[in-house]
Amino acid sequence: MQTDRELGGAMLNVSGMNRFYYIRNFTDMRCKHSRVLSIICEQLRREPMDGDVFIVLSKDRRIVRLFSYDNRSYSLFEKKFIPGYQFMKVIRKGDETIYRIDWRDVVLLLENPIIKSLNIR
Repeated sequence: MQTDRELGGAMLNVSGMNRFYYIRNFTDMRCKHSRVLSIICEQLRREPMDGDVFIVLSKDRRIVRLFSYDNRSYSLFEKKFIPGYQFMKVIRKGDETIYRIDWRDVVLLLENPIIKSLNIR
């Protein structure tokens, strides 16, 4: 299975061949490429140029961002839900700051919104 995501005219190519890493407790959506890359390199001791995809969620779980590098450029994919919807909470036992997640879990995260509230009329 292969999925291509488009953002601002650039393609973020992600597939089951990539390694995906979820960064726990990184919820500051003001940060763009340079700040996230410095955290990946300096604090997490990972190399973004290895072709890995790094995933972060906003505190309210309405925004998810995927960062990657593809030989010549860095890419950022963002998906944001309207109020009332959010992404699933990612939970894992242990205290690792970053951990690998499977491709099928990435697809599940991106494609299945959670309804925060149900308004009945």
